[in-house]
Amino acid sequence: MASKLPPPPIVNPKRKNFLGQPAPQGYVAGVGRGATGFTTRSDIGPARDANDVPDDRHPAPAKRKKDDDEDLEEDLNDANYDEFAGYGGSLFNKDPYDKDDEEADAVYEAIDERMDEKRREYREKRRKEEIEKYRQERPKIQQQFSDLKRELCAVSEEEWKNIPEVGDARNRKQRLHGRREKFTPLPDSVLTRNLGGESSTSIDPKSGLASAFPGMLTPTGDLDLRKIGQARNTLMDIKLNQVSDSVSGQTVVDPKGYLTDLQSMIPTYGGDINDIKKARLLLKSVRETNPNHPPAWIASARLEEVTGKLQAARNLILRGCETCPNSEDLWLEAARLVPVDTAKNVIAQAVNHLVNSVKLWIKASELEQDMKAKKRVFRKALEHIPNSVRLWKAAVELEEPEDAKILLSRAVECCPTSVELWLALARLETYENARKVLNKARENIPTDRQIWITAAKLEEAHGNTTMVEKIIDRSINSLAANGVEINREHWLKEAVDAEKSGAVLTCQAIIKFVIGHGVEDEDRKHSWLEDADNFTSQGAFECSRAVYSHSLETFPAKKSIWLRAAHFERQHGTRDSLESLLQRAVAHCPQAEVLWLMGAKSKWLAGDVPAARSILSLAFQANPNSEEIWLAAVKLESENWEYERARKLLAKARNSAPTPRVLMKSAKLEWHLGDLAEALKQLQTAIEQFPDYPKFYMMQGQIHVLQQRMTQARESYNLGTRKCPTSVPLWLLLARLDESQGNMTRARSVLEKARQKNPQNSQLWLEAIRLEWKTGLKDIASAMMAKALQDCPISGLLWSETIFIVDRPQRKTKSVDALKKCEHDPHVLLAVSKLFWTERKTQKCREWFNRAVKIDPDFGDAWGYFYKFELLHGTVEEQNDVKKRCVQAEPRHGEVWTSISKGPQNWRARTEDILLLVAEALPVPV
Repeated sequence: MASKLPPPPIVNPKRKNFLGQPAPQGYVAGVGRGATGFTTRSDIGPARDANDVPDDRHPAPAKRKKDDDEDLEEDLNDANYDEFAGYGGSLFNKDPYDKDDEEADAVYEAIDERMDEKRREYREKRRKEEIEKYRQERPKIQQQFSDLKRELCAVSEEEWKNIPEVGDARNRKQRLHGRREKFTPLPDSVLTRNLGGESSTSIDPKSGLASAFPGMLTPTGDLDLRKIGQARNTLMDIKLNQVSDSVSGQTVVDPKGYLTDLQSMIPTYGGDINDIKKARLLLKSVRETNPNHPPAWIASARLEEVTGKLQAARNLILRGCETCPNSEDLWLEAARLVPVDTAKNVIAQAVNHLVNSVKLWIKASELEQDMKAKKRVFRKALEHIPNSVRLWKAAVELEEPEDAKILLSRAVECCPTSVELWLALARLETYENARKVLNKARENIPTDRQIWITAAKLEEAHGNTTMVEKIIDRSINSLAANGVEINREHWLKEAVDAEKSGAVLTCQAIIKFVIGHGVEDEDRKHSWLEDADNFTSQGAFECSRAVYSHSLETFPAKKSIWLRAAHFERQHGTRDSLESLLQRAVAHCPQAEVLWLMGAKSKWLAGDVPAARSILSLAFQANPNSEEIWLAAVKLESENWEYERARKLLAKARNSAPTPRVLMKSAKLEWHLGDLAEALKQLQTAIEQFPDYPKFYMMQGQIHVLQQRMTQARESYNLGTRKCPTSVPLWLLLARLDESQGNMTRARSVLEKARQKNPQNSQLWLEAIRLEWKTGLKDIASAMMAKALQDCPISGLLWSETIFIVDRPQRKTKSVDALKKCEHDPHVLLAVSKLFWTERKTQKCREWFNRAVKIDPDFGDAWGYFYKFELLHGTVEEQNDVKKRCVQAEPRHGEVWTSISKGPQNWRARTEDILLLVAEALPVPV
């Protein structure tokens, strides 16, 4: 029989337990596996009628309600738009705001706060700096008027009273209407008319009053108020006279001192009275708490003095002296406050309590008027305080030399460590006794250099020159042995003081033994030359001379030191000292041509031509075939009218040293002597030997111009510009030649070609600008000037020309621009000087002329304008000073200066003569 199957279970085990149950809140099918990217019709469900019951199992998430004041629409204004972030506002403003969003916002806020803490210090510092900068640029009104507030302390009382009241003047009559009563003075006619007890109610046309006035009860006739006033003044005078004089005839009231007494009653302290009261209470508390504290008494007395209560101050300070009799400051303050007669008694009491107080004894001597009394006080003081240097010095100053010597001999016994007393005694003693005194001083004070230096000065003053160096040398060794540091700066200062006192040998000895102390060997030359310059700037010329002497002994073969020493002697020394130095220089440096030439020039300027020739002959032996020495010999002969000797020397030089300069000087000598044919011949030979030397072509062309052969001159200049295209003077001469012939077009083309060959050259630009200006084309000249300044922005030559090209109102602006671009250019400084000259500002003009010649002493045009200015506006002394400085500077350059100095007619002219010619040729600036 087949087995029987069990019955099926009531509940299917494969069925899930959640089937048939409602979905939990917020459940979305497929969200766990990410199947939420599509929807079907079954998800949406069938269409529902409006009356059906809604299914709230899956409600839509609740949206945040907007506040009433929040805009319902998005703000799409342009002001709310940003190129990066778009329109302002939150992108997720319409989404729900849950706990996750709140937690995220809290995290971000914490991060922002943390980052803000890191940058907070820097941000606050930066904000503070910006505020300070803003306050500096735009200060508060209070700060703007701070200087005016400080000036109020100088306003007098009368000026303060005259300051008008500040108030609101708008509708003033309406606001003050009814607030104050009006009082109108009555005329005498009203009073006289109402004397009879009458009453007037009618309008008087004269007085214009409509009020009723009661009359007087006792009529006395006509009333004259002027007489009443005179009677009142008379009565006042009688009363004052009665008060002024008593029965015995003595004056009770001093009329002259009455106002002075009133003035003295006015307190001088201008502060708040409450501050004074507080200060009094505080100081009183201090005095009562600690009565033995002297500063409290002094402060109290000074407070009363400041507030004008002098007697109270005196009483306080005297009570303080009684309370603190051992306080030196209290007694001195009491002596200051009380009258002179009382002060003597006060100081006498003070000395009894403080017999060893130097200040009290000196105050006692100051209170005495008689000289004998002063001496008596000091002697009494020295009995009690014999070791006070201050008292000894004060006592010695009052005595005659003999008595002072006695006092000083006693003083050095009582104060053996006082250098000043020993030196003062040595000055008063004789030579032998002074030496003994200084020896004793060295024994008592072996560590002071002043005693040694004074001993050296003493020996020098008495002619014992050999001992000066020994004493200084011994002093340095002795001080070093006693552990004293040799301070180089202090010793050099002592050398300057010695020179000023007339002790030249002592000064030289100090420098000789101290100049090398503490200086490394490799720095000696540089350091010593700096010391010499410092001494020269201080006016200590002997110290500078000693430094150069020691440097030359150490470095005898250094040409630079010899040159510095020679320039120093030429400026601050004598001719003999310069020649002596140069003789030593050429002995040590025979190959230095400049030293030979300086020696020869010195002899020539002194008028000793044979000595100059001998020096040059020795220079030839030391430097054979030297171009400089050849030319110096030629100049010496030509300046002394020895033209044949000069020609022979040049002929020898051309054979032995045929340099371009020698050939040029040969042709120039013939030109100056009038032999133009020989000059042209030598120039042609020179051009064949040295075709690239531009001065040959320039001289050849200039000689042709003198001979009126313009074609040959143009050929010479053209050939020169082809051979030497970088020579700017050649191009200028060629352009000026064409300009002089009236051919402006060719001149322009020449200058244009020159600028192409020599770019950024200010001289060529300036010549082209002046050419256009002369032809009347000022607009073209101005445009060309603008191009020139773009090409050469820091050219002082162009900027100086710009200042006077523009109209007069623009000159000052152009001068400021020129100074910004070329602050230290002599041409710009000269142009500014001329500008002040045109404005008649003579003092400023003189200052700027001085600046110009100081920056470039070789600029001859500045000297010429300066001298012409002094001729017109200066004194004779100022004119001579400018001429002297110009001769010392020996200028060689300048447009007008070179055109005159290089002229054939001025070839033998001196600097002084050229200065006069240049000043005469220069125009007065307008």
